[in-house]
Amino acid sequence: MKKLILKLTTLLLVLVGIASSCNPEPEKEYPIELSFTKYSLPETSCQWINLSYDEKVLIINSKAELEKYISCTEGTYPAIDFAKNTLLIASGKTTQNVDEITAKKIHQLLLNKYRLDIEIGYYRDNNTTANNKWNNILLIDKLADENEIELIVAIKEIKNKIIKPITEIDQSIIYFFDNTLYHDPSTCFFTTIDKLTDTCFLIRSISELQHACVCTDVLPEIDFDLYTLIIGKVRVGNPCYLVSELMIIENSILTLLVDVVRLDQTCPQIPTVKYHWGLYPKLSDKQFITKHMILAEN
Repeated sequence: MKKLILKLTTLLLVLVGIASSCNPEPEKEYPIELSFTKYSLPETSCQWINLSYDEKVLIINSKAELEKYISCTEGTYPAIDFAKNTLLIASGKTTQNVDEITAKKIHQLLLNKYRLDIEIGYYRDNNTTANNKWNNILLIDKLADENEIELIVAIKEIKNKIIKPITEIDQSIIYFFDNTLYHDPSTCFFTTIDKLTDTCFLIRSISELQHACVCTDVLPEIDFDLYTLIIGKVRVGNPCYLVSELMIIENSILTLLVDVVRLDQTCPQIPTVKYHWGLYPKLSDKQFITKHMILAEN
């Protein structure tokens, strides 16, 4: 009986093996889209070093390998579990003014071949000739070192954005700035700056407003989570000029355009300043400059 049971067991195992060989595990259907997260060095004293900027992708699978490309003056970088994850470092150069770099997709094309698609948004500037370096750092599930990753870079032009001051403002805010900037020179703002010097304050918080305004502790209520305040002054040739328009051109930088119009051709030539202020939708942390357009009314 034992021999019979043994034979039946053996037969069953053989039949199971035949059945499994007739139903092999299905092959993967390529391409396969992979998930990823962006890796950055926020609020650290670390920076990327030794990148080749040759539009290729580095595959980093260990702390020792990573530290060839990262340097910290103090502290450390965000930890990576290299037992589970791989860091991808893509870098390159362009003659355009890079504004944003976005990793769009990562696809597995074959068993050991992958493709990373990146889109670079830029603002046109015909005067730009320098090579602007860029990088994009991603964290994905573990990959082997021998895998090949093709980098595809798409370039997209971004149109200039026009930002104008908000017109629907609480009257108490308008009253405050109209009064504190009424006198020439102002006794509240720019008190430590020469009267005839062009200048501008970009204010992003209530503490910055408190520092800029020296005449009172009673300040208007402004939600700096939503808005950015700009206060400035521009030198003109006589008192008969008027600030006629304010606007910001946003591209790779923020440029405040201040249009100043002369209203009376017979006004005496006495150099003075004209103050301006505006409350804008929350502005980015890009470089900020000011340009003045001084015109004479026909």
